[in-house]
Amino acid sequence: MNRFILIFFAAFTASFWFGQNQNQEDLAGSETLDKSKISPEQIVEQSIKKLEQPISEEEKYEVRMKMADAYLKIKKPDFAKSTEMLFKAKEIAEKLDDTKLKAKIYGSIANQYSFLNFPEKIKPYLDLSKLEVDKLPNGYEKNYLTARLYIEYGNLEADKENFIVARKDYQRALKFLGNIGNPNKKNIFQFRRAFYNMGVSYAYLKQNDSAEYFLNKALAIHDNENKEFKYFIYNNLAKVYADKNENQRAIDSLEVVLKEDAFKDNRLRADMYKKLIASYKALNNKEKYIEYSEKLLELESDVKDNNLKAINTAVSEEQKNLLEKISDKEGHNNLLLISCGFLVVVGGISIFFINQKRKKEKLIYQNFISNLEKQEVKETSEPKAIVQPEIEEKEKVSFSVPSSAETMILDKLEKFEESAKFTNSKLTVASLAVMFKTNPTYLSETIKKHKEKNFNNYLNELRINYICKQINERPEFLNYKISYLAEEAGFSSHSSFTTVFKNITGISPSAFLREAEKKHKNI
Repeated sequence: MNRFILIFFAAFTASFWFGQNQNQEDLAGSETLDKSKISPEQIVEQSIKKLEQPISEEEKYEVRMKMADAYLKIKKPDFAKSTEMLFKAKEIAEKLDDTKLKAKIYGSIANQYSFLNFPEKIKPYLDLSKLEVDKLPNGYEKNYLTARLYIEYGNLEADKENFIVARKDYQRALKFLGNIGNPNKKNIFQFRRAFYNMGVSYAYLKQNDSAEYFLNKALAIHDNENKEFKYFIYNNLAKVYADKNENQRAIDSLEVVLKEDAFKDNRLRADMYKKLIASYKALNNKEKYIEYSEKLLELESDVKDNNLKAINTAVSEEQKNLLEKISDKEGHNNLLLISCGFLVVVGGISIFFINQKRKKEKLIYQNFISNLEKQEVKETSEPKAIVQPEIEEKEKVSFSVPSSAETMILDKLEKFEESAKFTNSKLTVASLAVMFKTNPTYLSETIKKHKEKNFNNYLNELRINYICKQINERPEFLNYKISYLAEEAGFSSHSSFTTVFKNITGISPSAFLREAEKKHKNI
């Protein structure tokens, strides 16, 4: 699953973990500003000036958090700078050893990692935040941050496709928000977000009526400070409409958003393009299908580069923080340096093995594609011949298929392989026998003798070869989720597709997609 769909955007993460004041303070001085009259670019500029002044550590923390938020809202969002600001705020919170500040910054960093799709780092920071939240006295702040944590824990469960558990976490979040009272200017976003995530979890549970109810409930909450949130609600309403086969309604919802000048989020734009591609395909509108496929290909490289820079920044900041802690504890220098050296060695070994694995996967991919292409050439250039088994082999077969039936089945199998009807997920040996106007035993025995495999293995190989051919020849297939590829090939589940794919090709679907993408870029 594209985790971005559920967790949505981090553009408001820092400000809402931080808890902005009711009035936006001018970072250049003490003047109170109307938030609508100050742009994110101005906030960044004023913040830099304020950091040059002699201010307290608490004020520096506040400025860093506002900068982290602003960098995500500028015309071309800078995730790397936003991440850098969060880690600088983290240094201040830990230096002050302030429970409330640490609770908020750890939550912000966890959410930033969610947005960057770096799952290994999310839960450790959420757990750190929870440890600090538990220390807070009962009251508004504790209820607010606990609700925030349950939303994030719910997102983690959703990422693992545990949507029932995720929904319970969102319900707990709403309970703690309810303890606060009616939504106000500070917590209204969290009420809206909890309803939104409830709706999305229902959508993935295929309970579309409930999904539509909660998404519309989120849409009905007016939040003038975060108008961009409606784009994410409409995006998931489009998913609900598409699941209800209301594809034109889904398209209309998405295209209205895409036409708005205020809409700047390329990550969300890419996800919307994918939904439009699927809806136009369902409506058999090839022109629009191709148009949005091309738009997606142009956009995705920019999105990936931006995410990679942000992840590199996060890793660099964590390493920098570790080195600073080493220098602060002189008595443990040697031990920690040895530990760091060990980590570097382990990291180097890991990188070496990863590179070796990638080389092996590349070779397997190339060999598989080469064999697939040779097989196609052979099938088109050589006439089909019935291989008569020798007498000794006949004696080993417990059932003999009449030669006339065998000839007919082989002829129909050839046409069957060319038609791609094997991608029907409900196909069985019995249903195929009905299509061939023969009996399942004749069909099964013929496949076993001439294809040298049982029916299921024969079918699986056809399906995997078909989807590999599509990935290799059609660049738009590189943008599809593995669950979609599984469905396209005729598999009823993501897990069975992945297992069969690896057994037949020798590598996982994700590794195959990666190598295919490299090949297409080099063409």
